[in-house]
Amino acid sequence: MSRPRRSFSSGPMTGTEAQIEAVEELRNHFKLSTEELKQFRDALRQEMDNGLKSNDSYMDMLPSWVFKHPTGQETGEYLGLELSGSNIRIYLVNLHGQGRISTRQQKYVISENLKKGSINSVIEFLVESVDSFLSFVGKYDLKSPLALGFVLSFPLKQQALNKASVIQWTKDFEITGADNKNIAELLQIGLKRRHLNISVEAVINGAVGCLLAHSYRSLDTLVACTISTGTNAAYWEKVNAIHKLDQSAAQLPSKDDCEMIINTEWGSFGDQNPSVLPRTFYDNRVNRQSVNPGVHLFEKMVSGLYLGEIARIIIVDFLDRRLLFDGQYTTELNTAYCFEASYISAIGSDDSPDMDDTKHILESIMNLPSTTLADRQIVRTICELVSQRAARLVAAAMSAVIEKRNALETGLTISMEGTVYEHFPNFPRRVNDALKSFYGERVDHINVGVTRDGNGIGAALAAMIAISQKHCA
Repeated sequence: MSRPRRSFSSGPMTGTEAQIEAVEELRNHFKLSTEELKQFRDALRQEMDNGLKSNDSYMDMLPSWVFKHPTGQETGEYLGLELSGSNIRIYLVNLHGQGRISTRQQKYVISENLKKGSINSVIEFLVESVDSFLSFVGKYDLKSPLALGFVLSFPLKQQALNKASVIQWTKDFEITGADNKNIAELLQIGLKRRHLNISVEAVINGAVGCLLAHSYRSLDTLVACTISTGTNAAYWEKVNAIHKLDQSAAQLPSKDDCEMIINTEWGSFGDQNPSVLPRTFYDNRVNRQSVNPGVHLFEKMVSGLYLGEIARIIIVDFLDRRLLFDGQYTTELNTAYCFEASYISAIGSDDSPDMDDTKHILESIMNLPSTTLADRQIVRTICELVSQRAARLVAAAMSAVIEKRNALETGLTISMEGTVYEHFPNFPRRVNDALKSFYGERVDHINVGVTRDGNGIGAALAAMIAISQKHCA
């Protein structure tokens, strides 16, 4: 005699006792109490302190050499060049003052060969693209140099705003010949060779760019957070708190209250001590089977590249226990990273009575012969638990920065960007709910805004600030 079926969630959806027990067990694995989040936050804040003291921390806490806050009143025309992922983007940015910005932009696709090629080939492609873009915007004959800021979504070792080398090529880039080479100088040489009247004034990381872009329109912006394919954050830190810097260096400002943007590289949090992360059996498996085991452990719990894979591994585990799809497997479900983060977004947004969008993903994309409504509801619950935990961990990480700078009482703005934050259903609300669990009604002191095209706009602003800082030196 079959076991009775009962609802395991509000609404008319049902499952077997075994399914209900498995889902409840999963909830317990992925549930994070406020106390657990505070422990995570405090450990992250401690690692931030370690990274500011020395270069031995697994969280790099990289100085950007951006000292001046934008006022929002600056005007002028600048170029932003962005290298990240599969494309480069070039922006012509006009600053109009009063926090207003207008842009024209163009996207150029990077070939797979270039991603595995030499730095010289990459620079040549960047220069060709800039040349093409100048024609596109009608800047054929520049009488005076046009200032350019270059933004890369890779960790940078920075000695000045216009002197930076890539520490590590991440994502699927394997560039050769770039070790300890000044990217700004290489780009400037390439532009001169092509007789382009452009001055490379700044090289910055993407998170730094987003913080600058949002700071131009909201002067109290403290931190910029990216939750996309990967995750990172940058924030304004007191220069005298960055102990690993030579405080007598000539390029450092003399004022005690001066600030600098720090690129945290917080995706690496936990690499040195994984026990500070509330990881599950599923997280361990994702890490173990990844191309970089033991690296970027926090990023593997919250970013778009890995959230779909966590969900897939849970689904396969349920399959192995014959709790889903009547034990039916498909090649797609057995293929790592085949269950994309965008599916989590679509499934979380599916409010149709029969969960038709979820059915389409499972049967037409993942090629399952058939699914029941209970199957689809369990898959949605899996996706929601993975997404909810990510949002709460991101909120705790943001809280570490707020606590580090003791910023709550005066109020602050946080800039958010990335596909996970912008497109996952309820992600912003879950972040806010977690912040509220820390701060209660004082959460109203935190304003969260979304920054779009922040990398490129921030690069252009970095060029403007680089010129300004030279004049003040």
